[in-house]
Amino acid sequence: MKAAIFPGPGKPLVIQDIDKPTISDDEMLVRVARCGICGTDIHASREGPFMAPPNTVFGHEFAGEIVEIGSQVPDGSYSVGDRVTSLPFIGDQTIGLGEITGAYAEFVKVAPESAVRLPDALDDANGALVEPLAVGLHAVKRAGSVAEKNILIIGAGPIGLSCAIWCRFLGARSIVISEMSPARIDMARKLGFSDFVDPAGDVSEQFRELTSGVPEIQFECVGQPGLLQQCIERAPGTGTIMCIGVCDNPDTIIPLLALTKELTLRWAVAYEKEDFEFTIDMMASGRIDGSAMVTHVVSLDELPEIFEALRTPTDQCKVLIDLG
Repeated sequence: MKAAIFPGPGKPLVIQDIDKPTISDDEMLVRVARCGICGTDIHASREGPFMAPPNTVFGHEFAGEIVEIGSQVPDGSYSVGDRVTSLPFIGDQTIGLGEITGAYAEFVKVAPESAVRLPDALDDANGALVEPLAVGLHAVKRAGSVAEKNILIIGAGPIGLSCAIWCRFLGARSIVISEMSPARIDMARKLGFSDFVDPAGDVSEQFRELTSGVPEIQFECVGQPGLLQQCIERAPGTGTIMCIGVCDNPDTIIPLLALTKELTLRWAVAYEKEDFEFTIDMMASGRIDGSAMVTHVVSLDELPEIFEALRTPTDQCKVLIDLG
């Protein structure tokens, strides 16, 4: 099968023919239709503590069709031809970030307990958005109740936008997005958001002018050193800071300031299966729609070039690979 291989840091992905995954008796094989490029994949391709090993095939945001079912998968639980997405976990391993071949390829294997059926109401492109939307849902749930709260989203990438979508769904009073990229601001507008602040300016003052309030909950979705301290400085007393952005460099905060304000710093990563299931139900019913996040759809052969472009994104938000 064709797949995009990570040869090592500083090198672009390489399209190669590799062996199709061989499933165990308790696994299933999926023909990939769409797969999203995740910021985690970009991080994992850089030198650092979280770099993936050479020859990794990335890809954990995918939708496709079951083509093979292991003999020990319970009868009737799944059928060949079922359309599914999946949490990217098989046992204690992660699909696309290590030994298990990811979905930057024509086929990927999944665990039945991690797979979730896609209804006919969701096409493959939306099926590949379930994973990033579930990340946002999990983060918003971890924040506690956002209902009637003033929310600041830092970063309008796919995860920041996903958090914004769920905050709106769950009744936030106001949602303000801090973003400097005109393309990403335009993307957020297409998703129905209208309040923005410039991170180069006084974010607290801009937030106050827009809402007449303070950011009771902040979602830090960028992961750059220094941003958590900025969140601490602008947070009101007893405020909450959700730490979601992937930062693999040392950072410095002043705990005394957080202590005196009695702040809550909470971390969120990934999701649970119920987050996938709820996301799919809300998408299928038309109550959640993240399709405007998709800015580019590329072929597998075009993947290496746009993967490199995403290291310093311009007009890209969510990029999907078409493997159908």
